Amino acid sequence: MSDWTRVKWTEAGQVIDLLDWAAPSQEVGRTPPQTYFEDLRKARRVEDATFFLGMALPRHETVAWAARSVRDLTEDRDRPRADADALKAALLWVQDPSEPRRRAAFEAAKVANHTCAERLAAMAVFLSGGSLAPDNVQPVPAPGDVAGRIGAGAILVAAGRRPDRVEAINRALDEGDAIARWGLNGPRK
Repeated sequence: MSDWTRVKWTEAGQVIDLLDWAAPSQEVGRTPPQTYFEDLRKARRVEDATFFLGMALPRHETVAWAARSVRDLTEDRDRPRADADALKAALLWVQDPSEPRRRAAFEAAKVANHTCAERLAAMAVFLSGGSLAPDNVQPVPAPGDVAGRIGAGAILVAAGRRPDRVEAINRALDEGDAIARWGLNGPRK
């Protein structure tokens, strides 16, 4: 029985398929996602665990996890204004996942530093749903796996700025695990 109440997947292999990783053994593929995630962490494969969780969570939860983690992992950093605006736009969308806020996150991401975690968090918002095309043209949906990948990438970039990179990733993974268990408003680890 899994404690991950927010994850719809029942087998790790379903998430592994989304990631385009090598197919696991049938036994491993049938394990619950939570068990596979815990096994990745025990094996110290924290980057893989980050991408796995980013794909396992629903998109809104993944983006919330990414934005909150970027905020928490970089709170001691002086951010350029455009980077701070991108993170703020992502966090505002988490509070109110509306189309205007999704579009605002995209606009903020466009002017942020191209290699910063804050920009990635805002792009994860934009790619979490809705159309990628402007409002006045035929809708173009975002691929379903992109928000999870970019959200996980935002966390890894933010952690990569820290001297305690692996510890920082593990703190973010603890928070993501709590979201998988209890949702966005549940207890934090």
